[in-house]
Amino acid sequence: MNYVNILLGALNFVPGAKRKIAAVAALLLAVIAAWNSAVPELGVDFVIQIPEFINAAVLALLGVGAANAELNKPNA
Repeated sequence: MNYVNILLGALNFVPGAKRKIAAVAALLLAVIAAWNSAVPELGVDFVIQIPEFINAAVLALLGVGAANAELNKPNA
């Protein structure tokens, strides 16, 4: 068996919930990025700092969900 498939299978915990959590987290990160880019125009001095590991974790969850798309299809 391919080691990549083993790794992706191990990261494929609760596929439905993981996909929804990753989508909501990605939306939240997009809203924060939009806020941070609009702050100078609004004259407000409040920027939300997001650590890089959080961005990486959300991207990894989205990537694992995309890579496991075939595995998560219901048998029809």
